[in-house]
Amino acid sequence: MSCSIYPKNTIRAILLGWLLSFTVFPVLAQSGWTKQKREGFYQLSFQTFSSEDYYTLDGDLLNTNAFGQQSLVFYGEYGLTDRLTLIANLPLQVWNGFSTTETVSGLGDLRLEFKQALLKKYLPLTLSVAPEIPTGRANHFAQSTINDFEEINLPSGDGEFNVWTTLASSFALPNAPFYGSIFAAYNFRTSYDDVSFSDQVAIGAEIGYKIADKVWVNARLNGLNSVDDVLVATDFVRGDGTEYTSYSFGASVPVYKGIHLTVNYRDFADFLYQRRNIYSSGVFSFGVYFERKPNTP
Repeated sequence: MSCSIYPKNTIRAILLGWLLSFTVFPVLAQSGWTKQKREGFYQLSFQTFSSEDYYTLDGDLLNTNAFGQQSLVFYGEYGLTDRLTLIANLPLQVWNGFSTTETVSGLGDLRLEFKQALLKKYLPLTLSVAPEIPTGRANHFAQSTINDFEEINLPSGDGEFNVWTTLASSFALPNAPFYGSIFAAYNFRTSYDDVSFSDQVAIGAEIGYKIADKVWVNARLNGLNSVDDVLVATDFVRGDGTEYTSYSFGASVPVYKGIHLTVNYRDFADFLYQRRNIYSSGVFSFGVYFERKPNTP
């Protein structure tokens, strides 16, 4: 690929840092509710992103060749009991490429979450543990479209085993279609290829309102922060040292018997945590989901 801005190895480090910060953080929405026994929620969504704006480990903004990512993601929840919900999040396919490389794709990392209700009636409160299994391709090289002898690693997974632990609480107004949720999460990270990663802390809040008893709209605010200071670029090739604030707006509308269409827009800012080790631009997603109630045949 073109090296007019960075040496090849530096471009690789920058890219991998953003890739994993974007695909490894599936705790954008957390709530204090669990599903009823045998209740199910199943969603298929597609998201797309493209950016030339990269924020370094020091928070400086640099302009690089455009990088794009698209992903097709399955997300599902199932009530094992009224107080325990099993959640799965799996990128079925992730497409990565620079404007100066071919696009490569592969399966992403599987996240399995076990969500237990601590309080349920008056103040919904849950504790969840979510191991993330490195099922994705940790190494996947894309050839340059400019120089045949150059290539860059564009993985669809981070190659490490990590565990998210999340505490979440929610409320719903009794006489209005309005809800709110807050959460805090800790990501215990391990290592890949003999490089150990800093643990991470995430926080977030969400509010939602139902318009005309039909269309749900929501707004979310999230922050991600590294526990340790990451100072060396070679340590962040798997997302190490990534920090950001993100905000998003979404809506869902019913179309037929438990089937809904969704749309969402997400972007990044600096008012909770300054952007570090991340490409920053708007992320658009749309999808469809199906809800199955326990009494549904």
